[in-house]
Amino acid sequence: MASSDAQLAAEILGHEVALTLPAREGLLLVAASVAGDPPRVRAAWIDPDERCIVARIACPPGRPSRWRPVVASSVVLSGPHSPSDRLLLARSAHEARAIRPHLAGEEDERRPTAVGADGLSIVRLPPEGVVLDVDALDRRGEPIGRLVRAGIAELRTDGGTVSGRLGASHGMGAGIGRGRWAPSLPTAAFEIGYQPWLPAWVPEGLSRQSPRVEPDVAYPAAPPAVIVTWSGGGARVLLRQTPSPLASPDTGGSRAREVDVAGVRGVLRGRRLVTLVWETPDRAFGLQVRGLERGEEIALRVARSVRPENLPEPQGAEPSP
Repeated sequence: MASSDAQLAAEILGHEVALTLPAREGLLLVAASVAGDPPRVRAAWIDPDERCIVARIACPPGRPSRWRPVVASSVVLSGPHSPSDRLLLARSAHEARAIRPHLAGEEDERRPTAVGADGLSIVRLPPEGVVLDVDALDRRGEPIGRLVRAGIAELRTDGGTVSGRLGASHGMGAGIGRGRWAPSLPTAAFEIGYQPWLPAWVPEGLSRQSPRVEPDVAYPAAPPAVIVTWSGGGARVLLRQTPSPLASPDTGGSRAREVDVAGVRGVLRGRRLVTLVWETPDRAFGLQVRGLERGEEIALRVARSVRPENLPEPQGAEPSP
């Protein structure tokens, strides 16, 4: 049976509410739910006495999974006509039963906050609280994954405008980032814990370079991504991959277009520097094509040729770039 707070919030908001945080000590009632595809956590501050909405906020899209078991945003309500409030809005994978945020300057460990309906948790934070990381906990209270501060969005609203920063994304379409070179694909596969998939086709004149292993900047315990590049004559094709789903899915945008990649949705951008991001049920990919004519056409052909059966044959060490 829904709580009286949830019933009141649903009546005022005009939609179902998954979780509420009671009004107390001058603070407003908070109601949260999940909506959209890809899903977003949305929240509203409600004055229960006046039966009115004071402010709303929608967090960046996020998909928790067993690899990346919690997505979260730190949100602040701060306006001239509303009481200030700071919250952590989180959504967890079904393996998690609770979350525990760690705040700067707090020596004692916080009590866990239970995961509620739709995987939601709301934590009311101190006025100046800075969240350093969030642990997802299993039914025994053991950590099953951690989201660090870089991956936590920080948002602020005054009831009219929203500002802040997004959490660090996977950067699937980016170039080479922080990580380390591996001497061969078998070595990289051993380090990352899964077998890289390769395309059956790349443009002629390009040769495969040493793979690179890159840790997830937001989830230290998640499987790293692996990058494989083919280059030559000033041109380069770069393929990044990691187990799916992405915690920060690519939502496209005004300069992107949706394309079909072997039956799944892909997001294609650019002309001179072309990027293509897509996800299968098992793997997420980011492809970058640089220095080649008809880059969009090449990106699609390479992407559509990536299959699990195109596994690298065992070989010795490859030359480092």
